Amino acid sequence: MNKTILSISFVVLFTVGSIFFYALKIKPQSQEVFISFAHIGDIHAHLLPRIHIRDGEKRQMQGGLAQLYTLIKHLRERDSELILINTGDTIEGSAEALFTRGEALVKVLNTFGINYYAPGNGDWLYGKERFKELFVGEEALAHWNPLIANMYDAQTNKHLTKPYEIKTIKGIKIGFLGFTGVRGPTGLTDSVMDGLKLTNGEEEFKKYVKELRPQVQVLVVLSELGLAKNIAYAKETPGVDFIFSSGMREETPQAIQLKNGTVIMEEGTDGTRLGELNILIKKGKLFGHKFKMHIIDRNIPQNAEVAALIKEIRAPFIDPEKSKNFINPFSKRHLQGPIDAVIGQAQVELTRSNYSNAKMPAVVEGSSHDFLADAFREQAKADIGLVRGFRYGTNVKKGDIHREDIYHFIPSGPFIARGEMSGEKIKNILENSAQESLAKSSKSWKGAWLFAWSGLHFNLNYYDLKGARITNITVFDKKTSTYLPLDMNKLYTVASYNYKEEPSLINKIKASNIRRVQNDKGEDIDATEVVEAYLKKHTANPELNRITLDNMLPTLKYKNPEIQTLP
Repeated sequence: MNKTILSISFVVLFTVGSIFFYALKIKPQSQEVFISFAHIGDIHAHLLPRIHIRDGEKRQMQGGLAQLYTLIKHLRERDSELILINTGDTIEGSAEALFTRGEALVKVLNTFGINYYAPGNGDWLYGKERFKELFVGEEALAHWNPLIANMYDAQTNKHLTKPYEIKTIKGIKIGFLGFTGVRGPTGLTDSVMDGLKLTNGEEEFKKYVKELRPQVQVLVVLSELGLAKNIAYAKETPGVDFIFSSGMREETPQAIQLKNGTVIMEEGTDGTRLGELNILIKKGKLFGHKFKMHIIDRNIPQNAEVAALIKEIRAPFIDPEKSKNFINPFSKRHLQGPIDAVIGQAQVELTRSNYSNAKMPAVVEGSSHDFLADAFREQAKADIGLVRGFRYGTNVKKGDIHREDIYHFIPSGPFIARGEMSGEKIKNILENSAQESLAKSSKSWKGAWLFAWSGLHFNLNYYDLKGARITNITVFDKKTSTYLPLDMNKLYTVASYNYKEEPSLINKIKASNIRRVQNDKGEDIDATEVVEAYLKKHTANPELNRITLDNMLPTLKYKNPEIQTLP
């Protein structure tokens, strides 16, 4: 189907939708008011479309900020007072974001007209001062109106931004309350959060809902706390009408409505989904709502202006010479060449996107992370490779692997080193990772995924108690080329992330005799270079199902398929 036909199809679709919308608006009751919201979140710096890969679903290109803006523009043409909400994890997740410390994404999204913004944990990647340069105050590069109730200046103990705002829209008082994620950028050195004080948001949720509810007719929360925590907090503190959620890349084609009336929506990841919410106010009170989750695919044409801006931003990154001038702000290593260059081959799809009812659910394991763990283990000449889980959504299809694919997986600047850990410590890491992802209460979650491992197999029982979920741990023995039981007293070499601020830690865990991976010049190289070096000798063809599930994860609690099992 050519672009002209796609454009016509899109216009017809929205013409029909607009007729329906305006038919609602022109009802004779003068006291009826319709208010429209659009919701984006967890874009993770994806400027362009990427392949969608998930068990049981059609492989197709989805996302792309130029396509996303086309939809937003149509919604705004339908209602000029459309409220656009961005729930974070926006400026972390790509080479373009990393090497400009977020500015590339700010430039593009400044064209969108974002009304309210709740930062994600990844949006703190470049530190407090950079966050303020980008988002705080009149001189900020982005004017997205950030609202953060659970982040404070560590010195003054004052909110870094206002926690909420009350806005009158079409004569209706609406309260907007914002929350950032409950942790800093995953797996990075703690120095990233210097000067900042972050809470889990629970007390602020109670405080500000109680404070706002009597003042407004509609109360909206924009939150990167994650779907499970947003559900838990809303159950404990009634009074919220709508929660626009991000944090765990869940998708809610059907908005979740709690018994107390709170409606919660989350829009996946990488700019592949947009939520549209229309609400009806009747005689000054919320009367009803209609929600639709839009898939951003090739049926939506690009907006020419945004596409041109993206092309301009990417130009130096794909130039053979200019690309090498970019310096990683963390590792201080130069970009090795154009980000669109082919650096290797994948013999299997590289993904971590499957729902919890899949044979290999993403919360437990993913081929992309198995591949990275293999690369770290091989290049460090270690017994075991380890990757802290992250980045649901980013996918690579069979065939060419491009340099920018690796930056989507590793969007920071860790070095890779090997260090010695006892078998007992490795067992504890396994159990802690399971508890932080699979605990029966979301308040105990510190991540949304198990760590990935290379050279190590084990069984997992979701239903067992804390500290007893992991059994039958075996480690690959190079001498016999077989897997042998983990020896609690033996020292194993483990390869994973290592930062200059934390030289004695591997993957933020204490280790001994640490040695970084180096190139043939004797220089320490960062994780993206390590993976690239691995791909010069190997294809990406990781062994799958390294983790054996003793039983399937629980059935769905709500109507939508889940990535992380909701408690």
